[in-house]
Order: sequence, then C-alpha cells, then structure tokens
Amino acid sequence: MTEHNVWTQITTTLNALNDDTLSDLLFGSQQLYDGNYIIAAEPEIYSGLCHYFPLIETVVQDHSGKHFRLNLQQSVPMGTDADTLQIQPGAANISDAIINPERIVALPTYLLRFVPFVGAAPVLIAAALRQAFYFSSRDDGASQLYPKTGNEVTVDVQSILRMLGNSISRAKFFRIFKNGQMDWFVERAEPAHQFKDGQIRRMPNTYHYRGQMLTPGDADDLAAWFGQQDLAQEPAAVLTRALNSPRSQILTFPYRLPGDATQLGEARSVHQVVSQLLNSPRLDANLSGLCDQLSSHLIRPESFLALPWYWFTNVLPELGDDLGMLYLMSKNCCYIDWARGHDRNHFWVIGGLETLQSWIGSETLPKRIPHTNKSNRGRPRTKDIQPESQYTRDWRAANRQLASQYLVRTATRKTKTGTDWQLRVSEVQLTAQDETLRQALSSWLYALPAPVTTESLHVFATSSNLQKLMLIQSKAEPPRLCHFETLVNQGICQNETLTPAEICHFDTLADGLNSYFETLVDAGICQFDTILNILFKIKHTLTDHQYSCQQDTPDDHADLNAPGESLMKAVEGINDIDADRQIDLKEQLPPDQLWDFETLLSGANPNLKDRILASGLQAVFLSWLIEANLSAGVHSPLSLAISRTLQTRQPASLPARRLAALPAPALEDLLASVCQRLNAGQAGRFAFMGQGAADLSQLLQGVEDRATQLRLITRLRDSLLLPD
Repeated sequence: MTEHNVWTQITTTLNALNDDTLSDLLFGSQQLYDGNYIIAAEPEIYSGLCHYFPLIETVVQDHSGKHFRLNLQQSVPMGTDADTLQIQPGAANISDAIINPERIVALPTYLLRFVPFVGAAPVLIAAALRQAFYFSSRDDGASQLYPKTGNEVTVDVQSILRMLGNSISRAKFFRIFKNGQMDWFVERAEPAHQFKDGQIRRMPNTYHYRGQMLTPGDADDLAAWFGQQDLAQEPAAVLTRALNSPRSQILTFPYRLPGDATQLGEARSVHQVVSQLLNSPRLDANLSGLCDQLSSHLIRPESFLALPWYWFTNVLPELGDDLGMLYLMSKNCCYIDWARGHDRNHFWVIGGLETLQSWIGSETLPKRIPHTNKSNRGRPRTKDIQPESQYTRDWRAANRQLASQYLVRTATRKTKTGTDWQLRVSEVQLTAQDETLRQALSSWLYALPAPVTTESLHVFATSSNLQKLMLIQSKAEPPRLCHFETLVNQGICQNETLTPAEICHFDTLADGLNSYFETLVDAGICQFDTILNILFKIKHTLTDHQYSCQQDTPDDHADLNAPGESLMKAVEGINDIDADRQIDLKEQLPPDQLWDFETLLSGANPNLKDRILASGLQAVFLSWLIEANLSAGVHSPLSLAISRTLQTRQPASLPARRLAALPAPALEDLLASVCQRLNAGQAGRFAFMGQGAADLSQLLQGVEDRATQLRLITRLRDSLLLPD
C-alpha cells in the first residue's frame, strides 16, 4: 500500500468525525511522508492542529503502525517578519564548482613591495596573519577560527600553514620568525612567565602586529623627496603638496629594489620618516593628520589583490612560494578597466631577467619562465645523454611547463639599459589533476553512459533524500558506490528512505558513476564525494539545454566533445601499462579472418565509430567488448567498450586481449561449445575446453552461478552478432 493511499484513508477517517474545524485545518495543511507521517502547517493552522494531535496520532498508528509528527511551516513574505534566509551553495559551471570563486582571499597589494627586501615566504605569512586577524574580528559565527581574548589573538600555526596550502613547512615557519624576517610585520614582546604547579613556566611568545609600514626603499624615496621639497622649512605645505602629487613622483614603480644600503635601513611609517627628518619625537595634531592622509595615499590600504582560496590551497603548493609570489607580483601589474572594457594581461618588465631576479631574490627562478617563440640558436640539443642528465632535463621541462600556465615571455626589446621582457599573465586555472576531473565530468554530462538518463539527473537534482544518501555512502571514500539494497543491509538507511522510483534512479546513478569514474578514483585523482559535491553545486543546471543529454542507447550515442579528447590524453598516463599490451591488428589476425567491425559498431554513434576505425583501435575495442560483456556488473557493454577504447586507447585485461586476438571462427566455436556444455549441466574445467577456454574461464572467475555464466556468454555472442 502506498503512502498516498494511507494518507487518503487517514484523512477520510478524520473527516468522518464531522468536525468542521478539524476538516478545515487538514484542508489548509500539507501531508508528507519521510518514513513517518507528517503534517506541515503554517503558524495559525499549526496552533489549531496541536489540539488534535493525540487524536491524529492514534488514527495514523491504527492505519499504518508508524509514528506521526506535526511540523511548523514558516511562510513569511520577504521583508516582513523573516529573520533568516536559507541559500544553497551553487555554481554556474563545473570550473566554478571546483574553484569556488566566492571564497576570496584579499591580499594587500602594498605587501608585495616587501618581497624584494624580505623574500616571498615572510610576505605570504604576513598575508595569512592578516586573514587570521579578519576572522578574529568577527563577533560570532562559525568563521571565528582564531579565538580573541581582550587584545590578543591566538593563532594556530597549523591553520596558517593550511591556509597557504602547506607550501611552507612548520620548521621554515618558525625559522622565519627566529631569524627576524617577520620583524617588519610583527614585533616580539617581552617573554612572560606564570607560576603553575610549583614551577615557573614560560608563556607562549606574544607578537604585536605593526600594521602596514613603508618598505625601507620607499621610506628612503619619501625622505629624499622631502629633502628636495625642504620639509624643515614648511612641513605642512610640503605634506599637502605630497598628498596632491602622483605616487609615481615620490615612489619607484612597479617595485622598489633594495640596491645600495638605504638611509633609514628598516621599515618605517610616514610618521616616523617625518619625525626623523624634523628631529621631533612627536608631531602636532595638524602634521599628524597630514601624515595619516599621506600614509593612505602612498600605501592605499583599501587596495587588494583578490584571489580565490583555491589558488592558495591548490595552486600555490605546485608553484612553490617563490614562483607563486612572482606570479602575484606580475598579476598586480595588470588591470581590468571596467570604465572602458579594456583589460591588460601583459606588461613590460624594464631590465628583463635582471629585474625579475631582483624582484624575487633568485638567480634561477626567472629563467624558468618560457618564451612563446622557442629559439633555435645555440648548441643543438643532445639526444643521447646519461640517465642523470635526463632526469634533470625532465625536471626542468616540468618546471617550465608549470610556469608557462601562469607566466609567459611573449616579446623582448633592446634598450640603452639592457633587454626588456614582456610578460603575459594568465588567470587562475585548475590544476592538472582538477582539469582532468573537470573534463571527465564534462564528458560524462555531455554523453551520459547507459543506463543513466536525463530523467535520472533530474531526480538527482530535485530529491534531497537521494542526494544525502549518495553523499553519506561516499564520505567513507569507498572504491565503488554501493546499490541501495547494500546500504539497507549495512544499516545505513531504511527501505522507506527512498521511493521505489528513487531507488531505481539511485542504483542507475551508482552504476553510471562507477563505470565512468573508477579509473580516476583508482588513480587518486578524485574521490566519489568530490564528484558528488560538484554535481550538487551544478544541480540546478543539470537539466538546462547546455547539459541536455540523450539516453545512451545503441541507436543514439552522443559524440564526445573536444574536452573529452583532452581527457583521453590525460588518462593515458594514469595507468602504468607496459608497451607489450599494444595490439597490432594486422599482426594478430590474418586478413581473411578479421571481424567485420563495421557491423559490430553499426549500433554505435557514427562519429564514435568513425573515430575508432580511423584510429586503428578495432582490436582494442574488441578486447573491451569481450571483457564488458563477461562482467556481470556492466549493464551496457557496447557503451562501456566504446568509452574505454576512446579514453585509454589501450586494450583490456590480458585474457580479453588474447580472446580478441583469436580468429573469428575460433572464438565463435569456443563460445558455442562452452554454451552447449553449460546447457548440458557441465561446470568447471569440464565446461571450458578448447583454444582460449582458460582465458574465458578466467574472465568469468567471479561468477560461480552456471546460469549467470551462460547468460553472460550468450550476451557476448549477441554483441558479436554470432548465430545461435
């Protein structure tokens, strides 16, 4: 009996009491079922139903034997009495679902001017500390990760390192504080002690954040400008003149390099520079206010370089702190002009290589930035080299490839002072691992593998119970997603959790995700919970026209798009497959005994068929078709064989490869004889006899039921279009 019919009986029984008030209350409420029977009502109706709760609960238990619950349903128009809004996170596309562009880290742009003086790692730590201060300034909420007591903020070192993607080790973090590289950002207080358990114990180190100071070079430039303007004679007029002057007339841009020893020698505030030049420890109210304004004019504390957290947690560990900081410094030299719609993603570096080396304090790092037009000048590249040299060459090539994703030298020019470089700066991109995942999801949505259909995606996008159950079972990082029946047997859910239709779609999605993404999961590129979380975020776009998917049937296959081709290349390197697994169709089979692949692929999409035939992947396809048909968990062998052929371009397992290498008449005789023996009741080695029988038995090793073995072999014969 369905829940709808039970609710009909319950309401009929209650209406038979001839209580008009109760009937009106039931008419204005909503009857639901989630394993228990529920009535949801708005406040006015809810208060009336509370008086009838014992009566309704008794009737529900009499008809169903289950519990009854009365829920208050808030229905308040926006802008009246509503205090909260429930908003589900979402994304417009797969890349946004991975990057989460709404999670932004605001990096003060002036901090980047400290890099030539102190290095990349201390500036990254200073930026992370500012983020920690932002969290601690919140009065309440789950984002208060760093507790605040009075004027002190307790910062967990491990959380700071995680914020930077663990690109800086714990030992390096404390070494930077110890050797004084952080002294321009924080100042260590006097050590404190406490008396506890009869012993004197030293308290953790306390640091005072100094705020945003001028770099030593900028402080020196400002002092030199003040000297030219005769600050001592008219300090107020000179400070006012500085406020009205462009920053480029006072400071050096884009970055001030250390050069010779500066006059001030350390980071100073504008107040300190003016006080030292005027030889006055304190400034009057007028000069102090002008210094405050000049500090904002030079430092621009409201100017930030906004990057997603994804860059810090995923990209920065791959780039390293030096290359990552060089990218940030270069990106800060670009701009987006919203007033005119002009963007600039490239700029000239005066001095070229030498300037970049001074920026980041590294001789070798800027040399890793590749040029768009590779030069053929110089000594020819040696092909035969020692293994040690080959390792170094591969390492350098990998570094240059990684750098090219964010920084590229597009042009050079000769000047009187040297050679200038033009750099092109790219936007934040997905890592190679996440790009593989994005391409896989795009291909999966573009050409849904059977038996997944558009209807299954629609149910997934609209059923919260199905989504929660999917995510619950994926949290444990299983090698494969289980069917609903398995979860019920394990006590994870009950039969009433999903409706019969939802159970069907649940199992369908589990099969589709397992068959398509198991290669990526086994390679450690992703986990099923990552895939599901991405699908959750784009669930409102799954049924849009851009993701409209036709059912993957033999008569209607969707062609793989260009990102799918990139996926094939990316997946080729996932499995370490020996070269001896390659199959040459012409060497394995004589011309008169080849399979008619035009006929075998007649039910496939013409575009996919042409790609397999044009690439010479007939034998690879045949091996996958054999293995897929003999696998009990595969529901659409043809679809799986086509996708694996185009993705991996490698044959299936060794037994399937040997069976595919048999002449067509030999494989036909083998399958016919095994079917005949299985129908006669034979089993084991008595059923599998003849050429290739051992390989066929090995592929069916996990299937002990003779009827299932016969069904799988018959399915293979049908796929190969063999006569009965």
